[in-house]
Amino acid sequence: MSKGPQNPPPPGGPGRAGLARRGLPLEPYRRPVQSPDAETVMLASVKTEADLTPDPDLAPGPGPPVPDAEGPDGEPSGAEASGAGPSGPASSDAQRPAVPAASADVAEDEEPGLSTRVLTLPRGKRSGPAQWSAPSARRTWISRAILALILVVQAALSLRLRNTAFGNEALYLYAGHLEIAHLLHGAPLQGTYALYFPGAPVLYPVLGAIADGLGGLAAARAISLVAILATTALLYAMTRRLFNERVALCAAGLFGVTEGAILAGRLATNDAPSLCLLALASWIVVRTASWRWRAYLLAAPVAALAVATDYWALLYLPTIALLAGLAAYPYLGRQALTRALVLGAVTVELIAVAVIVAGRPYVTAAVSATVGRTPGRAQALTVLSEGGKWGGFVIALAALGAVGYALEARTEPHEYIALPGSRRCRIALGVVLAGTALLALAVQAYQNTDVSLDTHVGFGLFFAAPMAGVGLARLVGDHFRRAQIGILVWAAALIVGLSQATQLFGSWPDPSSLVGELTRYLGPGERYLVENDNVAIYYLRGRPDAQPGQFTSTYFISYRTPRGQVLTGTQGFLAAVRYGYFRVIIYDGTVTPALDKTLAAALEADPRYRLAGAVPENARDFRATCYVWVRA
Repeated sequence: MSKGPQNPPPPGGPGRAGLARRGLPLEPYRRPVQSPDAETVMLASVKTEADLTPDPDLAPGPGPPVPDAEGPDGEPSGAEASGAGPSGPASSDAQRPAVPAASADVAEDEEPGLSTRVLTLPRGKRSGPAQWSAPSARRTWISRAILALILVVQAALSLRLRNTAFGNEALYLYAGHLEIAHLLHGAPLQGTYALYFPGAPVLYPVLGAIADGLGGLAAARAISLVAILATTALLYAMTRRLFNERVALCAAGLFGVTEGAILAGRLATNDAPSLCLLALASWIVVRTASWRWRAYLLAAPVAALAVATDYWALLYLPTIALLAGLAAYPYLGRQALTRALVLGAVTVELIAVAVIVAGRPYVTAAVSATVGRTPGRAQALTVLSEGGKWGGFVIALAALGAVGYALEARTEPHEYIALPGSRRCRIALGVVLAGTALLALAVQAYQNTDVSLDTHVGFGLFFAAPMAGVGLARLVGDHFRRAQIGILVWAAALIVGLSQATQLFGSWPDPSSLVGELTRYLGPGERYLVENDNVAIYYLRGRPDAQPGQFTSTYFISYRTPRGQVLTGTQGFLAAVRYGYFRVIIYDGTVTPALDKTLAAALEADPRYRLAGAVPENARDFRATCYVWVRA
């Protein structure tokens, strides 16, 4: 400790000489504790006496402290020496701070007292939850690096799948080539694709055909991979705006390993591009939630384009409209709810204008692709069980997250999170996002069909993923307290999604042997009946003796007999066989088994046809034999 005082006495009371002159007991001066390493703010320690009236001109204020008018040894200050006593008018010199001289007796009585300083930690020296949860550039870049890693893992999971063209892929790609020829050169189309395609045939099929012409099937599949990776990135950006980076990373990590995301990134179909457009529309309404001007309406044309790409996206327009209102509610209050009505109305108007321009066939196809599907053999319980197998993991986490978010907006007390809004708003947001995952299951259970259920579930899982991210973050806890649980849950989701995607992607056989057998019997102007003709048309595209108009599948026929009678269904196929309409007939008894048995009996009884070969079809969970009949 120093030998002399380094600070003046606390202002507001008489000095030692003044106390002695007035007959008051002396008190030793207590020096405050020094804290030279911190930024401090001095708080005055004021002593008042009942018999003293403080001078208002000398009252302590926000400025520097004013010491006593007398020095520490009882000598008058400069003001009193000039004739102005303590009771007289104070000069400007009397208000200036005076530093007392050092004295040995004061230093001997000096003892540390209570600190009168408020310690402020230097900027950047925070600790605890506030430091962890506070937004910063470092946290943003770390989150983006983790997101990039998630996207790399997702791309690797999709690219590891290997197989030949799927039937739907082949249909979209060769139809796209025909549409391009029709648009550029007026070539006739081999069928009215607008009547039964689940999306506008002039959109994705054309895009896929352009890529196929440049780089083959791999290039067409690359479009889907880019689209689904963009979907995951938009999911992260949207969830980050709704919650924070931690929840966004959990949501992206879960969605990226689902069966729907892995499979959609490897199939050259319209599912991934349509979902990407829905994701873009959802991000727009969340990104513009705090804006007062109507920038959220930019999502309307994007959502309408998503519906045109895949009619199944029509079911998710209410979710995007409600999300626009709920995301803006914490910022704008009840007036934000009008956004849902306005956005929904504008989107419907845009779709109505497109329908008027395109024509009635598109309406027929849209109804057929959504609520008008023909009921199949699958029962409602079967549809629910399959949907639970493909999306149950994420749905369960979304339900957990919705409940937890409704009860408490934050995982930890100091967590940085987007403006959550009231509890009612949080409950509504959880119900809308998590409940959307059940939409595809409810519709297809009502329709009693499981056609394309695996890909349709993926649409709903995108909207449920933010709440699933909340659920996973709650399981992990604050400061990664239970990180092992989060790793276990994500690893389980990865194993389930990867195994399901691998199984589904290997469920169709390699058509190389069958196409090679068919090639032996091609001829100009000949007709071919092939149970699944899409794959054969795609791989034989470009050959003059294998044009799409020469092929017929076992799904439908409209045959005109030499007498002019038009026959459809089984009678049409039998009449075509009887008159020798087809040069080659191929069936395997899997797609249309009842018709195949009837055709087999008719071909065996017809001496003009002979069994040219039996080609085995082997896949991971598929075994069949293709029978090739050739007309002599």
